[in-house]
Amino acid sequence: MDIEIKRAADPFPHKSVVACQGIAGSNSETACRTLFTDPDIMFFKSFSAVFSAVESGMCQYGILPIENSTHGSVTAVYDLMQKHSFGIVKAVKISITHNLLGRESSRLSGITEILSHEQAIGQCSEFIKSHPHIKVTVCSNTALAARLVAESGRDDLAAICSIQCKEIYGLKPLAIGIQDAQYNCTRFICISKSPVVYDGSDKFSIVCSLPHKPCSLYGLLGIFAQRGVNLTKIESRPIPGTDFEFLFYIDFEARLSDAETKSLISELEGYLSKLEVLGIYSEISDASE
Repeated sequence: MDIEIKRAADPFPHKSVVACQGIAGSNSETACRTLFTDPDIMFFKSFSAVFSAVESGMCQYGILPIENSTHGSVTAVYDLMQKHSFGIVKAVKISITHNLLGRESSRLSGITEILSHEQAIGQCSEFIKSHPHIKVTVCSNTALAARLVAESGRDDLAAICSIQCKEIYGLKPLAIGIQDAQYNCTRFICISKSPVVYDGSDKFSIVCSLPHKPCSLYGLLGIFAQRGVNLTKIESRPIPGTDFEFLFYIDFEARLSDAETKSLISELEGYLSKLEVLGIYSEISDASE
């Protein structure tokens, strides 16, 4: 393997210093509090800053959204993975309910502009289409959008955000549950400075590049198929500065302790131009399918 992976001597902690993107009321905070019962949360403006906080040792863990069941992958996070050193140690899937919140004196009929993160906007596309007169402005975080609305003094401005922002920022709901799909969930990964395997880990995340020859992807998938390994995610991202070459991020179900897994990794190393194990971890969920 390209990186050393060690087994954790202790169980996954209940309390730690954790980096989250956004501010209080963000979905990243919800994911963090689902994984940690008593986290000391440090908020950062960007996904890149979360990676850096963990990489530098400022925070022991970081929480990052990786994909949504409606709007797909958070490609910005995948692209940042190429620039940082980290390990995935846990994942969590949470239900996401989007709401339109405005100031106490606001009315839905009077809203002319909506603020929110691009993922939330994409997940509420049908609601937005049904109000074509409303301008949509992208914001770096849903909770920040809520705070900007609260501070704006504008009754015609609203935010798509979590219902928790109602109490935090003194807003009121103008429309509840405006996401396109009733089942709408987001997967978040929990990263540390280096890969650590906690008890119960049953999922691998790897990043790899393929030999530049015909049918190389077909051959890679065949390795998993022949061994009956369940792939749960495959994502391709361009390698900057190359002539349409790609990295492949793959999640699959396996346990490090199984002899078959070690044989699989050995075969992958022999087949692939590059292989890096990003993490071996378990995933919890508060989302009902």
